Order: sequence, then C-alpha cells, then structure tokens
Amino acid sequence: MKISFRTIQDLLGRSKKQRAELIESYVLIPSSHCRRRALCCSLLPEITLLEALAAIRCLLDLNPDMRLQLTKGLVQYFFLNSVCINSCPFLNQRNCLIYENRFFGCRAYGLWPKNHYDELAERSHCVNRHNQRLWQRFGISLPQEVVDFQIPYCPYVKPDSDTSVNNETLTRAADKIEKLSGQLAPWHDSFRQTYFSDLSFFTASLAFGLNEAVRMKFAFVKDYVITENQAGLSEVINNLPDVFAGLA
Repeated sequence: MKISFRTIQDLLGRSKKQRAELIESYVLIPSSHCRRRALCCSLLPEITLLEALAAIRCLLDLNPDMRLQLTKGLVQYFFLNSVCINSCPFLNQRNCLIYENRFFGCRAYGLWPKNHYDELAERSHCVNRHNQRLWQRFGISLPQEVVDFQIPYCPYVKPDSDTSVNNETLTRAADKIEKLSGQLAPWHDSFRQTYFSDLSFFTASLAFGLNEAVRMKFAFVKDYVITENQAGLSEVINNLPDVFAGLA
C-alpha cells in the first residue's frame, strides 16, 4: 500500500502525541559519548514509520536549500546503496544534521554487547547475500565489497553515566518505539512492507512514484556496474525539486 503526500500530511497531524512519546522512549537509551569517528554513519539505518515522520518534520523545519540538499542526498543514497558504500545523507563533516532526532539504530550503536551486535551484523549480511542473489537473476553482479560490508563494532561508545546498559534495556526501548509506530496503522505496516523501513526508498518513491523509483534504481545500478558512469544519475539529482515543499 503506497503512502501519498496527503497521507503524510494527515499522519504528521495525528502523530504529534506519538512523536512526543518517541522522544520519551529515546530517554530509555542512556546518553553516550564516543570518539566521533562517524563509522556508524556509513549506512542509513532501518527505521519505523514514526521515526520517518519525525525526520520529515525535521526536514520541514530546515531552510529550503538545506532541505533540498538532504532530499537529493536521500534519493542518491537509494539509487546507489547497492553498489556504493555511501555515508548517511544526514552526515555533514562528522556531524549529524538531525542529531537530536537521530534514529534508534543510531542511538543504540555501540551500546549493544559485542556478541549481540555480531548476531545483528550476521543477520544483515544474510540479507545482503539474499539481495545479491536477486540482482544476479537480472544478470547484475553487485560489488562483493559492498555485499560484505558491515559497520564494525565500536568499543569506544561509552554511557555518560554509570547506568547499566544491556540487551533488555535496548530491546525495551525498541519495542516501545515499535508499538508507538504501530498506533499509526495501517501505514506503519505499509512503510515496513512496501518501503522496507528505508527512508531513502520512501523519499525516492515520493519524488518519482514507487514503480518508477524501482525502475530507475535498476537502470542506474546496471549502468554503474557495467560502466561506472553516473552522468544520468547526476542529471536526475541536479534537477530534483524540493519533494517536501508542499508539506512545509
């Protein structure tokens, strides 16, 4: 089920309570500090619909030039994330442009015990290998270094206080966020099932339409694998309008 601009406008209006509770849910995750090497910003994490709405609200609060820049970054990320390791579109010189509203996956990184993080990384790798096989059916071999890429476990993330952090703490926060987003049914499930919890795919679909965004990705990935030519993509990105302008 596709999510339209009208639906987003409606969801932004009726999710104010959930977005306020989302901020409260983040408090369950102890604040932390690190060396800010931005290794965790090598990928855009999967998110819930509620987190996507919070991110869109952040975009709407930015000046139009910055919003357009981030929108272009999200669309480009979607088109090339199968063949390139690109930084999160919200990363700017090792700083997160939506840091106060960053996603659960960003907040939890480095706080999971290493053995649990390794399990999550292996699940992600299995998904990558599955996607690799799907692309091979169309005669496209994805770069192995991209398929095998995993954000390494970071031992330098430390809680700001002596608060103990464990799987239960983080899982409880994740479950609460999932339940809050689930209150936005049926669109919560649509975001996960149709857009695979991917804000970049969601943004590209809003810009070009769901089917056209998929078709364009196939064409750009194929062109990149064969020629490493991004001229066509660059033209599309340069001419991309402010997708979210109508919501501002």
